This record gives sequence, C-alpha cells and structure tokens, in this order.
Amino acid sequence: WLIFAMPGCLVFFMVVMVPFFYGFYLTLTDWDGISSEKTIVGLSNYISVMQDTEFWQSMFLTLKYVFISVLLVNILAFLIAYLLTNGMKGQNFFRSGFFTPNLIGGVVLGYIWKVLINCVLLLVKEPLLALNSTAGFWGLIILMVWQQVGYMMIIYIAGLQAIPDSLIEAAQIDGAKPLQTLFKIKLPMVMSSITICVFLTLTNSFKLFDQNMALTNGDP
Repeated sequence: WLIFAMPGCLVFFMVVMVPFFYGFYLTLTDWDGISSEKTIVGLSNYISVMQDTEFWQSMFLTLKYVFISVLLVNILAFLIAYLLTNGMKGQNFFRSGFFTPNLIGGVVLGYIWKVLINCVLLLVKEPLLALNSTAGFWGLIILMVWQQVGYMMIIYIAGLQAIPDSLIEAAQIDGAKPLQTLFKIKLPMVMSSITICVFLTLTNSFKLFDQNMALTNGDP
C-alpha cells in the first residue's frame, strides 16, 4: 500500500501542506515580502487587523459579494445546463458560446467590462466606476457571473447527462410532470455536481484579485 499511497501523499504534502503552514508562519512575522529578514512578532498582525475598521468593512463587502456571486453563478449555470440537455437545436454551439468567456484572462475581462460599464454610467450621468461603489460592486458581480457560468455549466451538463434514461422514462410513465422530474429526480441525482460547483465558485470568489484590480483599480 505504501508504494501506491506514497507518491500522492508526497505531492499533497509538498504542494498543499508545506505552503499552508509556511503561509501561516509568515503571518506571525513582520516580513514585507521582499527582504530576507523575518522577525517573529507573534499575534500582533492579527490584533492590528481585528482593530482595523477598514478591514471589517472590506470583509463585510467580500462576504456580501461571495454570497451573491455563488448564488447567481450556480443558479444560472444549472438553468442553462438544464436547457442545453433537453435536445434543443444548436445546443453544442450554445455550450461553446457560454464557455468561451472562461477562456479569457481576468485582467482582460476587467478592462473590457470597465469600458462597457463606464459607457453605460456616462449615458445615465452617474459617477464612473472609480467613484461609484455601487456600480463597482455590481459590475464585479456581472463580470464574474459572465466568466464563471460557462465553466460551471459544463459540470452541471456532465451531471445531468449521467442520469440514467430509465429513471426519466419511469417517471414519465408514472405521470410525473417536468417540474416534478426536475425536483424529485434530476436535482437529487446531480448533488455531487452541485457540491463541486458551489465549492469552486466559493474558492474563486474569495481568491478574487485581478478582475477587481483591472475593473476599478481596487477603488472605491
């Protein structure tokens, strides 16, 4: 068993555990990210962060963004996947179209949507993104939903296509309506796909940086 388990354990230890504990160690130092000297300062970094009102404002805004984006991405991705697995004409073309935004880099997406949203704000005579916290927040959600929906859609399509046709046919023979089939059979059968997509969107939302930097330069 050691021969089979050791390679995977070593990779996991080196790629996941070592960076994790080293990152935690760095939070206990005053390292500036450049110099070679690292002085251990204990929990003072955590204490200063907890006393910083701007940190809590940013944390609340981040949690609000994560909640809304995870909800919208997964709902829209599942609805699109459901529509594109019902045998509609051109469904392969539409799958490719929805997936395409995921291939574009975050910085490029940020600048594209910055131009588009600023043009709309100019037309309605509102402050531009750099001065408009509401537009910046919702603009970021629109950007991320547009980018991630296609990727999550592929996972949901794989989950829906894995459902045995015999289950669907049995439900139809028993007189189940489309909504009953959706909620009683399809949704329970794709719970593994839902779990994967929720955790992927959750981690992507918390790790967000380049799109926000390109869209609003981190302001306001």
